[in-house]
Amino acid sequence: MKRILTLLFFLASAAPVSAQFAATKLSQEAMTLDLDSAATKRLASIEDFVAEKQWDAVATLLRQTQSEKPDRLVAISPGWYVSVTRFCQSQAALLPTPGLTAYRRQMDATAKKWLDDIQGQRGLDPSRQRAAWLRIVRQGFASSSADEALARLAEQSFERADYAAARTYWELLLPASGSLRSAAGLGLLRHPDPSCDAAQIRAQLILCSLFAKNAARAGHEFAAFRRLHGNSTGRIAGREGTLVDLLSSMIAGPMADASQTPQTGPLVRRLWSIELPNSSATEVGEVVPVIVGETFFATNGEAVFALDVTTGQPKWSENSESPDPRSAVIHSLADPIAPKLSSAGRPWHSLSVHGDRLYARLGTSITGKAKQETNSHSELVGLDIGTGEGKLVWRVAAEEIDPQDPLSVSSPWCFESSPAADSQRVFVALRRSLPQEQLNVACFDADSARLLWNRKVGITVASTEEAVNSTSHMELTLAEDSVFVSTDAGAIAALDAHDGAIRWVRTYVSDSVQSSRDARRDGHTPPVYHDGVLYVAPLDTNLLMAIHAESGLLLWQREWADPLQYVLGVASNTLIVQGRSLWGVALATGEPAWSNRRVGHDDPEGFSFGRGALMSGEVWWPNRDELIVIAVSSGQITRRIAVRESLGLSGGNLTAFGASLAISRGIQLTVLGSIR
Repeated sequence: MKRILTLLFFLASAAPVSAQFAATKLSQEAMTLDLDSAATKRLASIEDFVAEKQWDAVATLLRQTQSEKPDRLVAISPGWYVSVTRFCQSQAALLPTPGLTAYRRQMDATAKKWLDDIQGQRGLDPSRQRAAWLRIVRQGFASSSADEALARLAEQSFERADYAAARTYWELLLPASGSLRSAAGLGLLRHPDPSCDAAQIRAQLILCSLFAKNAARAGHEFAAFRRLHGNSTGRIAGREGTLVDLLSSMIAGPMADASQTPQTGPLVRRLWSIELPNSSATEVGEVVPVIVGETFFATNGEAVFALDVTTGQPKWSENSESPDPRSAVIHSLADPIAPKLSSAGRPWHSLSVHGDRLYARLGTSITGKAKQETNSHSELVGLDIGTGEGKLVWRVAAEEIDPQDPLSVSSPWCFESSPAADSQRVFVALRRSLPQEQLNVACFDADSARLLWNRKVGITVASTEEAVNSTSHMELTLAEDSVFVSTDAGAIAALDAHDGAIRWVRTYVSDSVQSSRDARRDGHTPPVYHDGVLYVAPLDTNLLMAIHAESGLLLWQREWADPLQYVLGVASNTLIVQGRSLWGVALATGEPAWSNRRVGHDDPEGFSFGRGALMSGEVWWPNRDELIVIAVSSGQITRRIAVRESLGLSGGNLTAFGASLAISRGIQLTVLGSIR
């Protein structure tokens, strides 16, 4: 096993520049993880059994190690850690035929029973089916039943219109390709001998691209498919025949990508403006509204407001004509309290919505409580914004999450931000400061707020000052049945959405290692997920990274001279990031994508003045006096809107919806509409 680990490390260091690893030393890492040296030593001892071809002993050691310490982490290469479970599964999938046969003698009966049990229960809830298939994939990936479980997960994901997850599960049934090829076994899972037809799987991947409205990717995949499987037959989208012919008609048909031509007119008409009440209990920060249908939602950290998106009038109020924004409150804190001490950092007051449920984090903006602070409170609320017109469904106070915890009184948890949610679960990041700063991720039932799991990500080296609180806004990203978190404290992690088990962690050199004070800059950079890749710009470093979401493999990283504050998203095969200036980044390499390299200049009058927004194939970027519209594909400015001169407005944080745009600066909110 020592030679295997040496070989894996060599592959990592010999990877091409586009997939190079961060040379992070453990002594430089800002976060302490749950590593297990005993598990590492046991896994290394497998080397002797491999050399002697004692395959039964190899299989037994892999299974025992996984069952005894499934959630502990082992290092694959500098800065890249995976769970013991994942490492054992990846090594089992790499065993030669005699070793794989021995492993399956021990694992196949159990995996087949799990599969048969789920197939024998008619009318079973789809979420329970999914949990059972995931159990096979997570615990018996190299078993003879795992390929069927992967195929079922892919099919169910596709039916739920989760094309990213469907692609991930189908790709696990194909050999690694491109920049991932050298990392096979480096925490990168690929089923050793799937029974599924490769042509059929690749056809399904093209279908994923088409349904995801990515015609360019579908075209590239189809060209490769024609070379590899030109004569293959099968069934796709309910039709049988030669797959090339079936796919060709679909690529040329109505599923093809719509034109990327911008659809918006110039936004020059002010629809309405409002100023949210300024509470003494919550710090004035940045408001990030959400728009659902015809309703505009916002929070100031103490209350949630609902307004008509066209008029700005209270949405669900007996006095809907009142100009007072307090009439638009649909929920507020029962007993707001003001912190005793000041806070370092700028609060972000955000919301999240899934279906008819709106979620908000309310309370003091403190996430890192000073030792002398006694007034700190945060809670999550779930509101019914469907037929309930904002009715409270449940609330959870952070300090009540684990009353049995001996630290719950002296060092209660603080919620970091508004949660991420799916139809059944709500996920949120947690932080507490004493005795050391610890970061967790918790999961609640979306209907009852029952705590399902609460997992530690790590402990940071950051220290909280006795007389100053700190404020942060760590938002989670959901994709591929995983929860992704960028801690802004030296680590990025992926957790299993079903049980919270950490799947992988990537670490990097954090600026906080060089300073005793919190080195995080102001900004809002939750991970952006696109086509199986996470794009992350942590606020405690100048690195911009692309990470393979399923495995944690670092695809590329670049140190950015302009400290990035926002990652706006992906359009036209370009990642849009923002610091003082606006940048387009090539997805494949991480290099600047625009010929002029950036939008903006070194004069402070040309700096960013709030967060930009992607809108109909364009980027809307605010500076102090203008809204500047940029073509994503070229980086060329297509028009300028002088909002200060024409509307008396300055720039601010932008939220795009339909043909309209919200501008928020502090508690000042303005909605602009098209002239059309």
